Amino acid sequence: MKRKPIVHHSRDQGYTKFIILSYIISALLVFSSGFAAWAQAARTGKIVFMSKRDSNAEIYAMNTDGSEQVNLTQHPAADYAPTWSPNGKQILFSSDRDGIFDLYLMDADGTNVQKVFENNKYRWKAAWSPDGKQIAYAQGDPGKAIEQFGSRWVPYTDLTLCVATVNGDSVEKLTDGFNPSWSPDGKQIAFLVGGLKHTPLGIYDLRRRSQKTLLLKEMPWIFDPAWSSRDDQIAFTKLDGAMFNGQGFLTYRKGTIYTVDSDGTGLHQITDEKNNSSDPAWSPHGDELIYSIRVGSPQLYKSDLDGHNETQLTDEGNNFSPDWFDPFYSVSPSAQSLITIWGKLKKN
Repeated sequence: MKRKPIVHHSRDQGYTKFIILSYIISALLVFSSGFAAWAQAARTGKIVFMSKRDSNAEIYAMNTDGSEQVNLTQHPAADYAPTWSPNGKQILFSSDRDGIFDLYLMDADGTNVQKVFENNKYRWKAAWSPDGKQIAYAQGDPGKAIEQFGSRWVPYTDLTLCVATVNGDSVEKLTDGFNPSWSPDGKQIAFLVGGLKHTPLGIYDLRRRSQKTLLLKEMPWIFDPAWSSRDDQIAFTKLDGAMFNGQGFLTYRKGTIYTVDSDGTGLHQITDEKNNSSDPAWSPHGDELIYSIRVGSPQLYKSDLDGHNETQLTDEGNNFSPDWFDPFYSVSPSAQSLITIWGKLKKN
């Protein structure tokens, strides 16, 4: 094997690189507290999800191959819709443990549960902004909550899309809608447009405070929009046989997973129409999807973006709402830029 010639540098050059590297490591620790948090919270890829295994909805976590499934909440209330914070330190979820569904935070191991907002309102299915400073969610009037499935729910037709800081301050109402998912650049939110006779895919522009609707004619009934962290794509569930019932809740016969570019082009089917699939979530790298398939009891599966290499991850209870975190793909922008600087330095 051919050996590369060794280039000898002066001691001053080596010392200079050592000093610069020291500054970079210090900066990583200062500007990206996530490194310490990741080591404590999620050293490997983890998936959180909701599972009903004892007739109660609770939050579970597992490895990305489906192993080591652990119940995190273990609470008699109904806990739904978990989502990782961008640094993997916390999990945001919806729970009715105070009588009405609202938003709660907990550490990645299920400890230190705390309510996000001081006042009581109906808040449902939140999404983090990419920088971890804000959350988007659906808000409703608790007085309109109706008993359904053993809990009190506000009809989809009465929900408003909101954003707030993660500590519950600075709340802003955006538009009628629900099921938000933030774009990777933090400038837009995909959501389901409310106040209509359908549930079309909407894109809300946070800079212009404007919105547009995609695929209204092709697919007027959709659910579960999820924006890829890697590409400008959105995964969602196309609903067949969908309608709002007399109480304003959505019912449907079956679902199929699709992806689409954020401009409405590039529509691509992922799952087989023969299956009843829903709840898509992206892998952090953007090359796989997790989703729930209702064949018997709903179970979680993952596959590539062509629907191939499908792998079953759960086999017990009813399982929904997966969210995938991996520390390798979750370096903060400041830390990432410093790593890039060191990479360039090494080349020199």
